Amino acid sequence: MDVDPSLEMDEERAHFGKVLAGWDAYLQYELELNNDRRKALYSLPRAHQKLLGALQCTLPMPVLPTRTAPGHGGVRERIAEIDDRIRRNAHVLSQIAEFCRDFLGERVEVQETGTTKHVADADADRVRTVIRQLARDWSAQGKQERDAAYTPIVEALCARFPAVRKKVRLLVPGAGLARLAFDLAMLGFSVQANEFSYFMLIPSHFILNNSTRVHEHVVYPFVHSVSNWRSATEMLAPVEIPDVLPSTLPEDAEFSMAAGSFVEVYAKEKECAAWDAVATCYFMDTAKNVLRYMEVINHTLRLGGYWVNLGPLQWHFENDAAPSLELTLEELVPLFGMMGFELEERRTLLLGMPQGA
Repeated sequence: MDVDPSLEMDEERAHFGKVLAGWDAYLQYELELNNDRRKALYSLPRAHQKLLGALQCTLPMPVLPTRTAPGHGGVRERIAEIDDRIRRNAHVLSQIAEFCRDFLGERVEVQETGTTKHVADADADRVRTVIRQLARDWSAQGKQERDAAYTPIVEALCARFPAVRKKVRLLVPGAGLARLAFDLAMLGFSVQANEFSYFMLIPSHFILNNSTRVHEHVVYPFVHSVSNWRSATEMLAPVEIPDVLPSTLPEDAEFSMAAGSFVEVYAKEKECAAWDAVATCYFMDTAKNVLRYMEVINHTLRLGGYWVNLGPLQWHFENDAAPSLELTLEELVPLFGMMGFELEERRTLLLGMPQGA
């Protein structure tokens, strides 16, 4: 059955507007959550409030307008500083959203709801994840975490394509904010990054196409949780992005982004044997049916091509209402051969889950 292209576009635009609504609601949503901490503080016995108010913990720059230097204070002042960082995050998010409102070719407006109740908790969490992943993928502070996940993939690909890489077509599904794909393009590969989620496409589009200088923006990715911190200084720490200017990519580099479902986009006949390598990072466990992912990867690779994968088996849809397939590693590995792959190298890396994954 043919699908009306205009209907598909309307649905896409509606989804895009829903995503932007989540971005626009970030400020009010997070301030309300932080205000709950304030209410909890004020509900304590006065004697306890007095003890907490007597604390003199360091509160780093940037500080509230009432102060001109790093200060000290108790829990109440720390909650106020979290409000300040939330507002600063919201300013960056508004810049990103404004730049990307023309993403579909015509301006997409978000209906005003007047309340954050219309924004799902899941969408709010996705916005927080975006802020954390901006810090991980596009800051100097995130380099150690990036290297742990990306370097094994980069080394495996460079070992198999050690010489001229200009003609090596490399596909990166589930590209997220596209840092791995960008780094591979900088190494000379002809790269296409694929991403389904607008929550990832919007900020990656902004970083890749609107960055004018290194450290242009500052985000505060750690203020959404107050658990397991040694100090407010760490919790309120700024992170500057980007740490590298995407425009430094050589003019003759081949680097593109493809939006859409990996299966829908790359199961098409034109993608058959069109790629020399596929690199997947923290991607395979996003499948409801991982066998279908493997089928499509096999479909895209030319004879003798390579699939390099890194990631856990933290199946994203395990507790979802819709049916999904979850496999153990022991069950998964034999399927590689059954699905047409030859397992050339296998390593176990103790990485843990990246922030925001």
